[in-house]
Order: sequence, then structure tokens, then C-alpha cells
Amino acid sequence: MKNIKAKKTLGQNFLNNQSILEKMILSGKIVKNDLILEIGPGTGNLTEKLLKTNAKVIAIEKDNRMEVILNDRFKSFSNFKLTIGDIKEYYTEFLKENKSNFKIIANIPYYLSSFLFRIIFENNHKPEVIVLMLQKELAERISKTTLQNNKLRMYINFYYHSKYISTVKKENFNPKPKVDSAIVALTLKKTSYSKEFVSKFEQIINAGFRQPRKMLISNLKHYYNKDLNYEKVFKQLNIDLKSRPEQLDFETWIKLIDII
Repeated sequence: MKNIKAKKTLGQNFLNNQSILEKMILSGKIVKNDLILEIGPGTGNLTEKLLKTNAKVIAIEKDNRMEVILNDRFKSFSNFKLTIGDIKEYYTEFLKENKSNFKIIANIPYYLSSFLFRIIFENNHKPEVIVLMLQKELAERISKTTLQNNKLRMYINFYYHSKYISTVKKENFNPKPKVDSAIVALTLKKTSYSKEFVSKFEQIINAGFRQPRKMLISNLKHYYNKDLNYEKVFKQLNIDLKSRPEQLDFETWIKLIDII
């Protein structure tokens, strides 16, 4: 295989540890004929393992240097399809073309994390499983309930069960990034909310975390509805009036949203 130098502008860090790739595959609970969207396959190390599960793999790669390499490497796999392009432009098209259940399994560039989560939340057709290699700090914020809450974790917990799989040391990548990474697995919840509740959730969470270091009650009065009797609701739910938004756990937030 041609030696490809990673592009810093694309946030490329190629994973070279086979056992870590196996962990990602196992975390995805892949069965035959699953539809997998892989974002940023690079030279195809994870892709190969995905293909060998007999899942259908659609890979989206921004680096056009990889087109010949990937198509040549996987020319014997009928379950492989490569699209050269930007996931920021392709994701909506992918959803239109694929109406069935799908999973996202990928080692994504760090800069893509926020965009990817946002577009997943915005669309009703959500992946049933997401397995991502993320920056360790972000992975912990998403999945470790021992840490204080945050807006992103609230959105993820609204739709998904999250699990921190394992830490991945930076030495497992080429070139070596500045920080460690981690594998996170998200499984879509069976809970269904009304459109009205989803809309209210988004409004209240966005208002509540607008200024995370301020008291939650102040944020809600300023950014959501100044006329509600929040003091009464907080006392009803045993929430300290001086609580900041990050101090409430997911279950308490849902009860609060339900009442107000």
C-alpha cells in the first residue's frame, strides 16, 4: 500500500492498533447486512474489519488521495461503497438515500465532533448505534456521570444510552496527536417523545445552559419564560434555588422540563 502522509488540515491521525479496531467493531454489535456509515476511513484499517462482518459499508472520505487506494484495497468486497466528499455536505443526502436503520462507526477528526452530533440531533432518522473515537476529554464529558452535567450530554442522553468503552493512548496513532482519545458507544433509546416535548426540551436546555456558570433559575427567567413561578417548581422537585445547570442530573432535568 502506498505510504500516505496524514494531512494536518484534515485532522488526520491514522489508528494503527488492531486490538483497538476490534474493540470498535465489538462495540458496534454488528450483524450481517447491517448498514454502516464510516466517516473518514483514511487508508481503510477500520473499514477492512467492518467489511469482514458482512455489513454493508458506505464510507465517506474527504481526502481524494484515498480514492484509488480504498477502491483498489476493497475491490473484492461487494459490500463496500466509497463516496469522496465532505460529510458536512453528504450526511443529509445519505439519509435521503437510505431509509433503513443504520449505524455510524468511525474514527473521526476531532473537529467534526460538534457538527456530527448537531446534525444527528436535528434529523429524525437517527443511527441506532454510534461508535466513535473521540478526544478523551469530550468522551468523558459525554458518558461519565461522575462529572458535572453539560448541554451536549443532556442532548445525547435524551436520545441515547452512552457508554465509555476504553481510553486510547495517543501513541496508537500516526502521527501522534497531542492528547489521548477514547472509544464511546451510543445506543438509541426506545423512548419516544412528542414533537411538543422535544421542542420544549430544546428550548429549556438551550436557555438553561446559555450561561452555565450562572444560577439555573436566573437563566430560565432571562432566556425562557420570566413569568413562571420557578421557585415553586424548584421546591416541588427539591432543587436548590442556587443550583447551576450543570448540577442537575438528566432525570431531574426531564422532570423539570415536564413541569414547566
